[in-house]
Amino acid sequence: MLDGTPVIDVHHHFVPEEVFATLRAEASGAERLVNDVLSMTLDPTLCHVDAHLEAMEVAGVDAAVLTYSALSVLGPGICQSLNDAFAGLQRAHPRVFHGAIHVDLQDPARAAAELERGANELGMRAIALPTSAPAARIDDPSLRPVWEVAEDLGLPVLLHPASLPAGASTDYGLERSCARPFDTTTAVVRLMYGVLPHHPGLRFLAPHCGGTAPYLKGRLQMFFTAPGAAPRSLPRTQRELAEEGLDVAFERLWSRIFADTAGNGGWTPVTRAALEILSPERLCFGSDFPLESHSGATLAELTGTLSALGLAPDERAALAAGNAAALLGIPLSAVGRAGSATRG
Repeated sequence: MLDGTPVIDVHHHFVPEEVFATLRAEASGAERLVNDVLSMTLDPTLCHVDAHLEAMEVAGVDAAVLTYSALSVLGPGICQSLNDAFAGLQRAHPRVFHGAIHVDLQDPARAAAELERGANELGMRAIALPTSAPAARIDDPSLRPVWEVAEDLGLPVLLHPASLPAGASTDYGLERSCARPFDTTTAVVRLMYGVLPHHPGLRFLAPHCGGTAPYLKGRLQMFFTAPGAAPRSLPRTQRELAEEGLDVAFERLWSRIFADTAGNGGWTPVTRAALEILSPERLCFGSDFPLESHSGATLAELTGTLSALGLAPDERAALAAGNAAALLGIPLSAVGRAGSATRG
């Protein structure tokens, strides 16, 4: 806990040892693996459970949702390995780790079946998806069976940018600093037009404070049309949107997009902006451990921002854990100390 407030990390990465070994072999032992679909740092901490538990104890993180959906592009077999490993960690540390179901968007039929298995057999409480895949955009009509199952299960969808978005350059780390936030932003727009109107029960959590979507909200509204309607030639002002009732239609869809606080290295102006634009009820703490934060000390820097934001106690509690608990359906009474799990 942080000053008596529980903390749930909704953006926490883990890779099973056998998957990590495969990636390391493909990278020929190098620290980073960059190929035609991946750009990732192969930090050994990714697959060391004790390192996660120890860092969480230092930083006051009580529970974490385990994901690595950027690896979903490697196929259904890798997704199944991730799901089995996360379910095992969830069984071993039920008050600390919560696994998210991973599926390959490029194989919708198998994806729908794996969602059923992950929820009904493995007991997972969320779905983890990339914002895009080489052969599938997130609003592709072929994914409707996936959304139908996700909606029936009532599970939130935690998004993560594609590791190497289509067309991204690796010059100067642009795929990480710019292309991933853009991939998240375009995914949010595609969801608002192509998915959310057809599936009113779905909720999505966009990573990294929503990419650039919160900061482009005014511009997204300017060009918003009712889903299915033909685009207009000219954008609209806020007054014109209100006169046509499109402000309400936009907000109805926008309100089903949540976000996490990861992705900015603890730079609080971004978090403050996301709180104002998204609302304090739709932002959840995220650390991107063990990449953005990569030790107990750096993870503690990020949990420390929860106090540095100067929020009222109820808003800080919601950001730290309450919003995530509600989204995931986890009672706060079932959230345990990472330290107690470390000790057995």
